[in-house]
Amino acid sequence: MLRKLLKERGINLTKEEFAIVAEITTDDIKFNRVSFRKCTSLNYVLYIAIRSASIFKRCA
Repeated sequence: MLRKLLKERGINLTKEEFAIVAEITTDDIKFNRVSFRKCTSLNYVLYIAIRSASIFKRCA
């Protein structure tokens, strides 16, 4: 589902890139949201994934 939403926004990732972006997104949510007992909406997950993909592509 997340991959489809990213693709709709013009962010095309390979399977390997998507796995890394998904891991970065999950780690971010675990550290910054779950640890503070905050709920995370799908829109916010998408926002984090877009930001993570952008950063990953710049650094890779």
